Amino acid sequence: MTLHTYIPQDRLRALARGETLSDRTTGSALFADISGFTPLTEGLRDSLGPRRGGEELSKHLGIVYTALIAEVEKYGGSVINFAGDAITCWFDDANGPATPRAVSCALALQEAMKSFSAIALTLKVAVATGPARRFMVGDPTVHYMDSIAGGTVARTSTAEHLATKGDVLIDEATVNILGEKLSIKEWREDSESHERFAVIGKSEWHFDLRLEQSAAIRPPAPNKLRVWLHGAVYEREQAGDESFLTEFRPCVALFMRFIGIDYDADVAEKQLDTFIRQAQSIVERYDGTFLQITIGDKGSYAYINFGALSVHEDNARRAVKTALDLKKAAEGLGFLQPLQMGITQGILRVGAYGGKTRSTFGALGDEVNLSARLMTNAIAGEILLSGHVHKAVANDFSFEPRAPLAMKGKAEPLPVFAVTGERQQRAIRLQEPTYGLPMVGRTQELQVINDKLDLAEQGKGQVIGIIAEAGMGKSRLVAEVIRARP
Repeated sequence: MTLHTYIPQDRLRALARGETLSDRTTGSALFADISGFTPLTEGLRDSLGPRRGGEELSKHLGIVYTALIAEVEKYGGSVINFAGDAITCWFDDANGPATPRAVSCALALQEAMKSFSAIALTLKVAVATGPARRFMVGDPTVHYMDSIAGGTVARTSTAEHLATKGDVLIDEATVNILGEKLSIKEWREDSESHERFAVIGKSEWHFDLRLEQSAAIRPPAPNKLRVWLHGAVYEREQAGDESFLTEFRPCVALFMRFIGIDYDADVAEKQLDTFIRQAQSIVERYDGTFLQITIGDKGSYAYINFGALSVHEDNARRAVKTALDLKKAAEGLGFLQPLQMGITQGILRVGAYGGKTRSTFGALGDEVNLSARLMTNAIAGEILLSGHVHKAVANDFSFEPRAPLAMKGKAEPLPVFAVTGERQQRAIRLQEPTYGLPMVGRTQELQVINDKLDLAEQGKGQVIGIIAEAGMGKSRLVAEVIRARP
């Protein structure tokens, strides 16, 4: 049973003790981004085929993440969330001075990565120190989402953009705490925020700061963990479904940026919770999967997928309908700026991944990165589509062309389109037989059909079957339903 691995270590300990985590805390945030999985994924898929390649990739992912997460745990940290191939970790001052532990862990992570040089994987690590907010948001009937926010976390994102492979960057607050213990190679400055970060080298003292491992805590019962996992993930894990290994599936990726919440304000958790609950409801309506939220230095992001946990031929249409509904929902809240969204489709790496003690479920690949890039290119209130998505939904929505997007490694720029609205389809009315007398009876059948049609109008697909011997009134029943509906 691996349900507990989907929950951050500190949150899991609190749940096991019947406690809650404070929404305001201090410590150090660590962001570690692995590079090289994309070419590894493509190489395994091309050489071994989708199924065998997925199985081999799962093994590689498990070995790498297990090694890295073990280092985080040794220094008393928790993996709060996964964003693509990156992990965001938190080291809390409540467990002893967090800064030296976080920096020691960062250096240990780079040492651990040397074991994987044969498969060409590299790592960038950033550490920042200060206050942070911990939020538990979302609808428990869908699943709760654990997030960490604030300027401290945002600085790790800024630092990561300045880092190159093999680097460990730390912010000035971290430098001020550790002082002479550090071996500083150079300083780098962000051109926009003018924040400075030190590139540090290996220090001998960091190996002495590992925390003694506390006795293992018995995870809460599965029914207590259900509210933290998407329903389909929970059911597959409970069943021990082997198909939950990594596989390659056609999916549609929707990235959404939302801005307007002050994460230092007392109302931040309530505002974030309100929006995420509305977003989850909309995504569920179209049978999508709300995979993650990330709170960064230039706004907050959500990743929504269609195809990872369900199969529909019209996933592209569902994604665009979801985007339009999300846009409308955000406008009605009053505290969010207009959303920016990007939608792409393609073959993604889908499945559970991570280490033995901490994992997640995701859908990753180049199309996800492209979706995020379209989102950043979109102006406020705009929904941008890739050419493939535009082609799939051309008859359902109206569009305006946008400047093509130049892509690294592509000879031609990719076409981009902005959604301007939903296209109104003309109803085709078939010739109906004429009935001179009113229909008598069939009240129960009419009610069932109308109830199902009401659900269909809400975006919840239904199937109505009318089966009877010839001459029993099937056509008469259908004609009555058509006449009675507006």
